[in-house]
Amino acid sequence: MKNRLKVWCAGISDQVTPGTTTVLEGAPGTGKTAVVDDLAARWEACGRQVVRARGSALEGDLPFGIVAQLFDMADPALVPPEALGALQLTAPAADFAVLHGVYRLATALAGTSGLLIAVDDAHWADAASLRWLAYLALRVQRLPIALVLAVGAGERCDDASYGEIMATCRRVTLTNLSADAIAGLITPAPAPEFVAACFEATGGNPLTVTRLLAALEEDGVPPTAEAAWQVAQRGAEVSAGVMADWLRRRPAAVVAAAQCIAVLGPSPHPGVLAELTGLGPVELTEAVRTVELLGVAGPAVLHDMPGPARAALHLRAARSLRAHGASDRVVADHLLETSPGLEQWAGEVLDRAAQEAVNQGDMPGAARLLWRALREPVANPSRALRLLGVAELVGNLPGATARLREAFQSDEDDEESAVALSYALHAEGKPVELAAVLSGGSPWAQAHLAVHGLAWQEAVPSSVSLDTPAGVLHHVMVGDISAEEAVSLVSADSTMSALASAMILNLADALDSALTVLDDVDRAQAPALRALTYVMRANVQRRKGDLVSARADLTLAGDHLRQDGRWLAVSTWHAALLADILLEESRTDEAAAVIAAASTDEARQMWTYGGLLTIRGRMQTVRGDDHEALESFLAAGRHCEAWPYRNPAPLAWRSGAALAYAALGDGEQARKFADEEVSLARAWGAPRALGMALRAAGRVTAGTAGRTLLEEAVRVLRTSPARLELARALVDLGVVLRRQADTSGARASLREALDLAQKCGSSAMAARAYSELVATGAGPRRLRQTGPTALTPAEHQVAALAARGRSNEEIASTLLMPADTVEGVLSGICRKLGVSSRLQLSEALDGHTGSDPFGR
Repeated sequence: MKNRLKVWCAGISDQVTPGTTTVLEGAPGTGKTAVVDDLAARWEACGRQVVRARGSALEGDLPFGIVAQLFDMADPALVPPEALGALQLTAPAADFAVLHGVYRLATALAGTSGLLIAVDDAHWADAASLRWLAYLALRVQRLPIALVLAVGAGERCDDASYGEIMATCRRVTLTNLSADAIAGLITPAPAPEFVAACFEATGGNPLTVTRLLAALEEDGVPPTAEAAWQVAQRGAEVSAGVMADWLRRRPAAVVAAAQCIAVLGPSPHPGVLAELTGLGPVELTEAVRTVELLGVAGPAVLHDMPGPARAALHLRAARSLRAHGASDRVVADHLLETSPGLEQWAGEVLDRAAQEAVNQGDMPGAARLLWRALREPVANPSRALRLLGVAELVGNLPGATARLREAFQSDEDDEESAVALSYALHAEGKPVELAAVLSGGSPWAQAHLAVHGLAWQEAVPSSVSLDTPAGVLHHVMVGDISAEEAVSLVSADSTMSALASAMILNLADALDSALTVLDDVDRAQAPALRALTYVMRANVQRRKGDLVSARADLTLAGDHLRQDGRWLAVSTWHAALLADILLEESRTDEAAAVIAAASTDEARQMWTYGGLLTIRGRMQTVRGDDHEALESFLAAGRHCEAWPYRNPAPLAWRSGAALAYAALGDGEQARKFADEEVSLARAWGAPRALGMALRAAGRVTAGTAGRTLLEEAVRVLRTSPARLELARALVDLGVVLRRQADTSGARASLREALDLAQKCGSSAMAARAYSELVATGAGPRRLRQTGPTALTPAEHQVAALAARGRSNEEIASTLLMPADTVEGVLSGICRKLGVSSRLQLSEALDGHTGSDPFGR
């Protein structure tokens, strides 16, 4: 490595010849000193004289300090009397006699062999020495002397003599090493991954590179791809050491500024920075500029500070930031680095900051703040305990239940502690205890109990008021309130209210409104809440018939559920929806695998398991296992009997049982279940549930009466956004019309069904419609493969949000994607759909141009 470095330096050293003035300019660590060392070694090897000096910020006020360094070892017999004052640092001024005396000394030392005068960090040289160097530079061309000055890139020196030198010299700029140059310093030949890791760790700074390579060589780390991971940690240590060395040589003002910036972070408040450093405006500006020039990083500076000094600086920062109106979270982050009990207001600030962290979804951060808050005097310890428990619960951290139980027991009248404890008990699968915690509470507590009741039968409240959306949702599930009444009672003033309202709107067929509410739910929440939001979005998209978007939302939900798998009701619902979509995609075996994997003993205790049983019945029907299908639908009914939920809108198991009975030849039982679902659906009043029930009743009813029911189902579903359910009803009606010899009507119904099924992305329904259409004698034709189904899942999500008027920034926030990529995705979507602007997306997604499903 050293030989390679010498070759690199030689390329510069060869340019320095007698009679020249050269300025080597480079940022710290770019090799100025290494080049000067190489130059000195080469001149001495040739028998020439070399004198060297180094400027320092600490000696900048010492007259002739650099001159004294250069010639302090000179033979006294060669020193002219006029130069003695400069060498002894007693010269009163840099007058002509003194300057010329030192000049004569330099020429005497040069003799005929030559002299190299090298000054490192010349930008820190004293004014008198700079004046002499400028004096020499004007005369050096006729002398066997080479003058080399090394200066820092961007360093300021306002001395006129320095400016004169810079105007007449030849300048060589030293830069960072490229990856190829770094590779040239390593033997044996390194792997590209190893070189890339070295470059990333050092930025190519030559000093840092050489120290890192030496450290890695000392550690015995080979330059292989497998060892590249070791470079990052070692590189951070080496870089910190180099930065600390750079900083230690700087004046106290620069050190203070670097330390304060490291504590405050990038772009600190000007008033706070001035207060912490104690510097005046001009001195502070120059110090900050020097810190930026050095590029010293916060962690390296802080690591180099003694612990007590670092803590004291954090405390001063907390006080100053609070006085300047900084947020509680910013102030609290500094308090975390100090000892407790130093400020009376610390507990309140930490408590408020923790609440802010909870609102932002930063549960580990909230837990850390609350742990510290409990070590300070706080006005409400039970509240701090509750917030800590909530942070641990949502962040899936240990001890949440114990903490919340302690908060609840310290103040049993605190409903917020009771509600928080109930969710911890839910996560642990203790429905009986959670019901006891919330029993006898206010309507607000009962609303939360109703939410738990959507999972656990033991948690279903005996009565719930209509004062909250969750209470309304309970009555919707029970079926003792109509869709119209329920929709009039929705609101979204909290996350729970928004989710409950979105579910009500979904069941009431206000699907676009439900999506709008879900889009506005804060995604900076815990994984479980984000998973629930995406599952609910998928459910809405599935009901609309947008299977591609539904599948994309389920994928996102699955990612979050893998981070926190405690919420079985959500994961079971997720599995049921995924299996349902797989069936629509004709992927029966995959659907069966999803159902089997989700059918655990724990899941069987959840209400949502009834949905999984219903999908299992559909899967068995597809396979032709009518007996098993009937048992699955009836098992769903038996399972749901433990709950008081009879509204068929969330779970239509009765129609599935009716169709299974009909397939087995039991028309009486089939009509019984179908009629019951029609009756319940009419009471609810939403068209999707009623249309599905009417379709089942029409299929199990023979003759003209069955056709009439199917025609009513189609009419009802046309008033609903449920496009796929309309396609199903149209296929069933087309089959009946064909059997009754109404070929023209059958073809019209089946063609519309085929077009809808393709737009929805249901290959299973499209295949059935196509098969029935061929049976009418329409003849085989190619299935159309254009339209919204050409979009990827991500494109479908972006297109759907844009169609609803969302801006690019809102789309990026909702889908957690970079904002600058949204416009590009939208351009691709418009090309695929054949539209010219986002204003046409809604029409293109709802009904793609070209009504002929055969692509004619």
